[in-house]
Amino acid sequence: MLKYFDAHDHLQNYATADEAAAALAAAEKAGVERMLCCGTSPDDWGAVLELAGRYPAVVPAFGLHPWHSAEDGWLERLEEFLRRVPSCVGEIGLDGLNGRPGQEEDLKGQLQLARRMGRPAVLHCVKSWGRMQELLKGALPPRFMFHSYSGSAELVKVFTELGGYFSFGGEIMDPRRERLRAALAAAPRERLLFETESPEPDAPGWRAGPAGVAEVVAFAADLLGVPAAELAALSVANGREFLKGL
Repeated sequence: MLKYFDAHDHLQNYATADEAAAALAAAEKAGVERMLCCGTSPDDWGAVLELAGRYPAVVPAFGLHPWHSAEDGWLERLEEFLRRVPSCVGEIGLDGLNGRPGQEEDLKGQLQLARRMGRPAVLHCVKSWGRMQELLKGALPPRFMFHSYSGSAELVKVFTELGGYFSFGGEIMDPRRERLRAALAAAPRERLLFETESPEPDAPGWRAGPAGVAEVVAFAADLLGVPAAELAALSVANGREFLKGL
């Protein structure tokens, strides 16, 4: 049986605990050996922590997403969560379309925290690539991943040199996303990851929950002209390297 790593999901967003349990059971059956479950604000960090404690395959991440705000003291609370369990900092980032005021300062603080604690960072970036590059250079975490990467193929080289990983989801199945497919082809094989962002229903592969990462990997393998088994094994190895030490 092939093994898989789902590099980004939000299991805490399932409507009920039973739905989450069913999705995780399906993922185990499909061969998903680990999955990175990302919090987006203090409101869901507790749920992410609980899921990670209940399911060994779930690796937690805690962060303040650029769409969300939090009360004073949230950064100190974030550090408390990170110290409770081996975890990543994320989902954090910049959003030039839907981000709120203050998102840049929030990202700076979280990148500095990731660097100080030696934790990988999971990044959201939309139409803010130049500024993201500057902020990463100012507080570079040990490793970082762009979830659902949407930048250009040319930027792949820039962020690879900074230590970046690149995660792709069901959007690659859309034939209109030629720019995205070019970025997939440009990403170094040792930095490739794949994701579902489940339970969000926006693209093929996501509807199946974390188990859908198998569909994403198979489609990516076809685009890249490599055996699906080879790409699955590679992405699992890349996931282990990204999470090294956690």
